[in-house]
Amino acid sequence: MDFYMPTKVHMEKDCVKKHKKELTSLGTKALIVTGHSSSKKNGSLNNVTEALSSEGVLYVIFDEIEENPSVETIMKAATLGIEEHVDFVIGIGGGSPMDASKAIALMIANPQENESLLYESKNAPVLPVVAVPTTAGTGSEVTPYAILTLHSEQTKRGISHRIFPVLALVDYTYLTFAPREIMVCTAIDTLAHLIESYLNTKTNVYNRMMTEYGLRIWGCFKDALLSNDAPSESTYQAMMMASTIAGMSISHTGTSLPHGMSYYLTYEQNIPHGNAVGIFLPAFLDIFEDKNQVKRLLGLLDFKNEKAFTKYIDSLFEIVVVNEDDVDRYVAGMMSNQKKLANYPFKMTEDKFYTIFKNSVKIKKNRKFPFFNRNK
Repeated sequence: MDFYMPTKVHMEKDCVKKHKKELTSLGTKALIVTGHSSSKKNGSLNNVTEALSSEGVLYVIFDEIEENPSVETIMKAATLGIEEHVDFVIGIGGGSPMDASKAIALMIANPQENESLLYESKNAPVLPVVAVPTTAGTGSEVTPYAILTLHSEQTKRGISHRIFPVLALVDYTYLTFAPREIMVCTAIDTLAHLIESYLNTKTNVYNRMMTEYGLRIWGCFKDALLSNDAPSESTYQAMMMASTIAGMSISHTGTSLPHGMSYYLTYEQNIPHGNAVGIFLPAFLDIFEDKNQVKRLLGLLDFKNEKAFTKYIDSLFEIVVVNEDDVDRYVAGMMSNQKKLANYPFKMTEDKFYTIFKNSVKIKKNRKFPFFNRNK
């Protein structure tokens, strides 16, 4: 069995302030990586800058991280970091800023390299990374992964380097500022991480202990996602706890088929990641051959059966429509995705992938006689 979790995690209210000396001990000048506005609204950016200033640590802010950050944005931020001579990176926000901060820290530490380094399998130094999550979904604060958008390939793909944050400052109070649709999408991303880690070729006893605990926690707050009422404080705490545990889980297994399939919908149809991955979960469970494991998993989540689980997921998201030609292309892409296939314990075929798509999205058939249809 393998177990490796080098990130030091502090999970509590006001943890940035309480652990500011540990934060500021990592360097003399920080590059703060965040999005356009959310970290300003929820107070996380202000908490970090105040902590740095109080200890005399300089900083520069890069607040241009988009949803599903691109390689181009990574290089722009890295250029700023190199020019400003920063010696550590702080990612504040959801998965996009935290993933981006890892890739940026790699490129700053290797100023002689170009963007091809991101996808080269070779040893390279990296600046220390601190993660301050403000959503509960990706678990990026405790994973070594950085998923970036490659416009050249019209998809998303993880970089080749495993970069764990050295420090994660996890404060559930930031979640209270998130709109309901973001809260739902990120929570379903957490669920996908737990499911894909549990039903994974690489799962082991240590990893499964964490995953089962995370599934139980998730099952306790699942009804809150169906309500328009604001969650309770304990629910926010549970959401953040489940997200971080799920991140630790996939750190040891990686994600599986639903994540791989979701990237096409996110890139080409701009479907939010949690939505895109969530709609594939019922069909993924349906084709999974070890039904005893599926039954155990659903029991941990407090679902009676697969039908109840499917009904729950369907109630959260609208139907996604995909052209038939696109589905054929996506299936071909998944059949060549060796990383995701390796994490699935059973043999996959084109027919099985097509079945997952057919049971997850509405497939728009191609017109067979377009000339006559145009002239009706």
